[in-house]
Amino acid sequence: MNRCLLGIAALALLISAPMVLANGDGGGVAGSPHDFSGEAWNHRGELCRVCHIPHDHNRNVSLGALGLLWDHQVSNVSYLMYAEDTHIEFIDGAADAEPTGTTKMCLGCHDGTVGLDQFDNKADVAGTVFIQDDHPGFQVPGASLPGDLSNTHPLGVVYDAVADGGLHPVTNAMGASGTIDDVLERGRIACASCHDVHDSPGESVPSTHLLRVANNTATGTASGLCLTCHDK
Repeated sequence: MNRCLLGIAALALLISAPMVLANGDGGGVAGSPHDFSGEAWNHRGELCRVCHIPHDHNRNVSLGALGLLWDHQVSNVSYLMYAEDTHIEFIDGAADAEPTGTTKMCLGCHDGTVGLDQFDNKADVAGTVFIQDDHPGFQVPGASLPGDLSNTHPLGVVYDAVADGGLHPVTNAMGASGTIDDVLERGRIACASCHDVHDSPGESVPSTHLLRVANNTATGTASGLCLTCHDK
């Protein structure tokens, strides 16, 4: 049986055209690690279309009605979630059995089972470029089998500061992205709770893995992102 997913950490970046970037610069998606407009496998050479399609063309239905005008293939593997393994005793909030929402979208590249080039009219055919081959280091880490999310930060778990006395209230600030509650999805932790995928000016911290709060002394405060939620 499957569990709550959450590989917050691995929503990391892929590559930027024309050069590889491990970090964002807080300047927006153009030129960020999620700018694939110059990649050879990007058959349209567009910036946004690898993930989004402006006019649906039935993509939303064929991909499972994900919303956000989604255009990239998503994985059909059965995930092993953090809470499904030996870590259930560490989860206080309710947990989803499978990844949902934007987390499922992120995993469409970062879990290593779907090709980066599987989007648009190529979404439903076998991919030829995978993250672990083309951009090693940006696959969700710790996976011992496809879909293994048991050794990465829990996702799909309800953020319950009442049940878990070790969490700050959801009204606390999440960097410049509003409050903790503002970055949750249905009250649950998602990849996008910690990472701003569009490297948005004023939200994504420059020189980080698209983090909403800097997590080391080089870019901010030691473990600043962790301590934003965890009361330690």
